Amino acid sequence: MNVSSTRRKILFFTPYATRTGSEMLIYYMLKYLDRSKFEAGLVAFAHGELLNDLPPDIPVFFAPGKFSIKDKIAFHLGFHPTHRAIKKISQTFKADLWYVNTVMLTDVVKMAKELQIPVISHIHELSAMFSQVSSTDFETVIKDSSMLIGCSDTVCKCLAESGSKKVKRLYPFVDLNEIKPDPEKVKQIRKEWGVGPDDFVWIMSGTTSDRKGFDLLPDIALQIPPNAKIHLVWVGNLGNDGLVYWTRKRCEQITNVKIHLIGAKKEDYASYLDAADGFMLTSRQEPFGMVLVEAAWLGKPIVSFASGGPAEFITPELGTIVPNLDINLFVRSMLDWNKKLSTFDKEKSRKKALEFNVENGIAEWQRIIDEF
Repeated sequence: MNVSSTRRKILFFTPYATRTGSEMLIYYMLKYLDRSKFEAGLVAFAHGELLNDLPPDIPVFFAPGKFSIKDKIAFHLGFHPTHRAIKKISQTFKADLWYVNTVMLTDVVKMAKELQIPVISHIHELSAMFSQVSSTDFETVIKDSSMLIGCSDTVCKCLAESGSKKVKRLYPFVDLNEIKPDPEKVKQIRKEWGVGPDDFVWIMSGTTSDRKGFDLLPDIALQIPPNAKIHLVWVGNLGNDGLVYWTRKRCEQITNVKIHLIGAKKEDYASYLDAADGFMLTSRQEPFGMVLVEAAWLGKPIVSFASGGPAEFITPELGTIVPNLDINLFVRSMLDWNKKLSTFDKEKSRKKALEFNVENGIAEWQRIIDEF
């Protein structure tokens, strides 16, 4: 690939600029990429909270994610507002390479082809999200991306099966130095939850969606014996939709365990995770799950459904993989870990997490880009 200067200019694209896994990965890339080799800019389709944390040397551009009346009129007159915005940005930031972090931004791939700019699509999705994209748009991502990167072997297999000839794997990575729970805050949180000395707390972190299995929380709770002294905690923004409403109402009727729906906890996130004794990944489908690395770093045993990528991370020493949606076995596995928590090897768990630290991840990402 020919570049226009000694430093390769990369223009990243992200849809919401929130603190979800795939967008945090873009944040880490922008924060830690080698400035002597790369110059970067970011295009966002929303004014998300993550933009406030970006390094000051990263220029940020905006393309319309939602259309105004003026945009809609322009569209019907034959002017695509998103395409027009991206073209204007490309003239301002003359990149050697575009980098897209989701299968959902097909307009970016289309524009890259039109402008003859190489584009890498970094895919963090599986079939649940593929179904949200038209077959034509999905084909565009597969055929017109110069290279595809999958966040796990599971995802890479789907991309290859879809016809991509150039697929690389890059596991998600985490800045473990940012995971610093406050011991006093942890004690305070457990006290707020009413956790007794013999109680066991299981936590899940994620969006309150069907894919993440939020609606399975009361089903899991109902399988737990009343004398088990278990708390179930969900950390993550509580969506304003019917699934969340229904699930919350079901949780309110549960009496055999204590359920805590605590919302998003950006400031004290690590302390809330550390306040739990174990981590439960309830996802029906999970491309990988960066939160698994966080849980392992904090020394928490993990119980997960066989939902895709988690099987590439979780070993028998770290936790248990349960056949997908076998809720009875999921709960039995949780209860098993309750009994053997004292034998859990936290150091081995942290050692596994270190394989996915930001230093290793950035080095591998830069190797892929250098070879592109």
